[in-house]
Amino acid sequence: MTIIFNDADLISAYKQQRNLLRIFLLVTLLFVAVSLACLLYFMSLPYEDPMQPLPQWIVSIVSCIYVIFAYIFMGIKFHRARRYYRLIGYLSVGMKQVNNSIFLRYEEPELRDGVDFYVLIFSEWSKKKSEYMDRKIYCDKEKPLPQFKKGEEVRYLTQGNVIVEYEVVGFNENFSEEKDKEDANRKPIRMGDVK
Repeated sequence: MTIIFNDADLISAYKQQRNLLRIFLLVTLLFVAVSLACLLYFMSLPYEDPMQPLPQWIVSIVSCIYVIFAYIFMGIKFHRARRYYRLIGYLSVGMKQVNNSIFLRYEEPELRDGVDFYVLIFSEWSKKKSEYMDRKIYCDKEKPLPQFKKGEEVRYLTQGNVIVEYEVVGFNENFSEEKDKEDANRKPIRMGDVK
C-alpha cells in the first residue's frame, strides 16, 4: 500500500507548531522589553520635558505593529499549524476504516477543519440501500495527489474520510461506462420539484 501519513508527519507537525509558538513568544518578549524601556525613559524625564511625546509615540506605534502581527500570525499561521497537528494526531489514534471502492473523479479542493484538502469521489456499494453511492474522500493538499483513473478499484484506509493509505487493486471498465449512462439518464432536480 502507498502510505500518505506516517509517524514522522506527526512529529514534524508538532515541531512546526512549537517553533511558531516560540517565534510568537520571542516577539512578545521584544514588545514587552521595548514598552518597559520606553516607560523607564518616560519616568526618568523631568516634568514637562519636550521629549515626553517620543516614548509615547514609540509605544503607540510598536503596540499597533504588535497587535497586527499577533492577529495575522496567531490567527492564521499558528491556527492552521495547530489544526494540521490536530488532524494528524487524530489520524494516529482515531478509528480507521478499510474500503474497496471505484474511483469516479476529482472535485474542487475544499477547506475542512482549517486544513486544505483535495476531494476524491469514489463509488461505494451501500448494503443498506442496495445501490452504489458517491463518497467524498479527502486527501491532504500538502501530500502528493494520488493519480487514479476513472474506473480503477482502490482499496484505501481512511480516518474521518481522510485517506491515510491506498492501493489500486483493479480496473472495472464496464462500471465506468454504466455509471456514465446512469448519470446521463438521471433527470436533474429542479427547485420546483423540491418541497
